[in-house]
Amino acid sequence: MRWAACAAGVGLALVPMTGSAQAQEELEEVQEARRTLLMAMPGTPVSSLWGLVGQLGIGVEHAVGSHVALVGSVQVSGALQGTESLLPGGSGSSGQTWGVGVDPGVHFYLTGRAPEGLWVGPHLELATYHWTVQNEYLMGRPDVPLSEGDLVTVETRSRTVQYGGSVRVGYTAILAPGLTFQVGAGLTALSSRNTNFGTPRVEGGGAATDVEGQQLLGSGFGPNNIRNWSVSPRMTLGVGWAF
Repeated sequence: MRWAACAAGVGLALVPMTGSAQAQEELEEVQEARRTLLMAMPGTPVSSLWGLVGQLGIGVEHAVGSHVALVGSVQVSGALQGTESLLPGGSGSSGQTWGVGVDPGVHFYLTGRAPEGLWVGPHLELATYHWTVQNEYLMGRPDVPLSEGDLVTVETRSRTVQYGGSVRVGYTAILAPGLTFQVGAGLTALSSRNTNFGTPRVEGGGAATDVEGQQLLGSGFGPNNIRNWSVSPRMTLGVGWAF
């Protein structure tokens, strides 16, 4: 009777443990099946000759091993901006821009199982932005006040190309049933080249302002190619789904 009671007690004690082990195995299987992340990624504003441009992108990450994942994102941007003169009918400016960039990389997971946990990795960065800018100038004449001069509009177009790389460290968290949060920070080094292309166009004014308009075209826009490089912090955020 004693041996039967002991056996029954041990069996009852093992039932919860078996159920817990089965639940843990099912959880691990679910986590292992989540090998791909799809995220929305607001980008860091890009500095340019004409100001700051906001970005919004879509990122994908796929685990190719227990501690390695391939990542990539595509970002698009667009902006409208303008200024007005304090004088009625005076000079002003307006501009439009659009751009696209790609950001491939590799994440090496130091903790957890890819694509979840603490990671570090390099990224390549390539982007291009196109700008159209209209500047309005009041061209004065000797016989009239400046506020009543001819209004001339000068339009110019340019393209900025950026390329370089970054090194980042971050953390990815996957919550049930699959909601994903990712944050990363690091340093990026970029080389930029700005090129004016096309022929600047002058509108408005009369024959008396043609010469002054040509002087604006010849002296108001600087060199055709401007190159620079920069090293700056890089911050990335992502919210999406794991499957």
